[in-house]
Amino acid sequence: NDQPFTITTILPYYPLLYPSPMATMAGTNTPRRGQAHQGLLLVYALLLTLLSLQPSIVDSRLYSQADSQCSLSEEEFLNDPAVQTMNFDLGYGPQEFHAYVQPDVSEFYREPPGTREPKRPMHNGWAAKFVNMSTQRIRLYWDPKDGSRGSPMSVMAPWNSAGTASFPGHAFYLTPEGDESVILARYVVKPPQAVYYYDPISVEGDEEATQANLDALTFDQFQAYQEHVTSRVFGKQYFDFTNREYLALYPRNSPSHKIWRADHFGQEHWVTTKETHFVEMPPDDKLGGVKEKGSARVLKEGEPRLLQEYRSPEPMLNMTLKVLSCAPRAFEIKNFLSQAEVDHILYLTTGMKLHRSTTAGDAVTEESRDSTRATRTSQNTWVYRERDTMIDTIYRRAADLLRIDEALLRPRSKEEYPHLKSTNSLAEALQLVHYDPGQEYTAHHDFGYADFRRKDQPARFATLLLYLNEPEEGGETQFPRWVNAETREGLNVEPELGKAVLFYSQLPDGNMDDWSHHAALPVRKGEKWLMNLWVWDPEYS
Repeated sequence: NDQPFTITTILPYYPLLYPSPMATMAGTNTPRRGQAHQGLLLVYALLLTLLSLQPSIVDSRLYSQADSQCSLSEEEFLNDPAVQTMNFDLGYGPQEFHAYVQPDVSEFYREPPGTREPKRPMHNGWAAKFVNMSTQRIRLYWDPKDGSRGSPMSVMAPWNSAGTASFPGHAFYLTPEGDESVILARYVVKPPQAVYYYDPISVEGDEEATQANLDALTFDQFQAYQEHVTSRVFGKQYFDFTNREYLALYPRNSPSHKIWRADHFGQEHWVTTKETHFVEMPPDDKLGGVKEKGSARVLKEGEPRLLQEYRSPEPMLNMTLKVLSCAPRAFEIKNFLSQAEVDHILYLTTGMKLHRSTTAGDAVTEESRDSTRATRTSQNTWVYRERDTMIDTIYRRAADLLRIDEALLRPRSKEEYPHLKSTNSLAEALQLVHYDPGQEYTAHHDFGYADFRRKDQPARFATLLLYLNEPEEGGETQFPRWVNAETREGLNVEPELGKAVLFYSQLPDGNMDDWSHHAALPVRKGEKWLMNLWVWDPEYS
């Protein structure tokens, strides 16, 4: 309206928008910067308020499965009992956030809270995230702590982050990208802290130096710096409320996909799909590659499935998800694949060269101290959905299981989900992995940290493991940090031919799930064949 107002009447409500990050944790602030940035503070505060308004936990636009039914209603997906309202304040008034709060372990046994106590897992691994709050590119090293040169892990652009699965006592250091002789900062992992900041702009105990560093920032640099400051403030309040570190950058939306509930051990859900099992191998000339593009691949309601004559005669396939772990949320689905489908997948390895599996951080292998990664010793290759109709069917069946429209797991036409920024698939190609005796993949996370420029923060959301055989001994999938009241040992899932295991890398509130740590235990006898399907949220980047 025409009523005048001044910046000074607004700023008192935003005391934390311009703090020293070190001082923020103590509840104090640095001096205001200058008139040029007072307007920025106001604009930033208003934008952040809008961004932090929580959307619905489930975006119903992404689910349209007319031929698939399941045991949970939309309301039951939406009203997850583990999601609670968290009140927080970034310095410009109270706000609400729908935060995931891990239930009492007793509830996992369908008992009243306080009946049982959780066991402390033997595995003491932890996520370690490093945040670059500077204007220069820096390199992250693992420090062997013996005086020798460290092992390069990642390069971080200004304002970006990197991370790895770590252990208490692990040491890391940072250097400028082009000069590893200069140590910028050192860190030692000490849980429960999982996020470590490199902030050369804020000088602890020296407000004048901090002010000079702030004044040297450009408008865009100051805005980026302030986003991390705000995220730190939010993260502290999030930890106090949930007892978990906030591994995302605030604000990150809750997932746009449904997440199956895991209220107690042994809980079962069911899903129907018209993507029934193949029981007979179609001839190669019929199987062929998928040539249709975009919306031309949509199968209308009531239409027969592709190559229906080679499938089970039942009109629907019923899939049962059984809760193996409530935190992290992990489910097994027996008979997800048929014998004919398993045989076909393994047949696809003919002529495909399996190469050594890579791990996060391998982009700097030219500087690695080791010729191979000790964390993963398996061999793998990639199988794309368009390879043939049978592989396409597996994606469609997985989409029904995940309650995601199959169109989101393939390249789309522009008219399909036009609100999404990209027409690319939200799923990666299937990763076919082979383990010989002694080969393994030590405990790790599937999620990563998005480029700072991507405000939607795309990341892996769900992992679907498909077992293609049964090793004679070993080869279990382990969740070493599952929350339970009976054992300190990890939860070991036995490979079974045709079985699938589903687990989530994100929590219902959009944070990354540190508890989703998982490992492929060594094969002791025989061999192991496995397929991974990774689905991203909100988009694949």
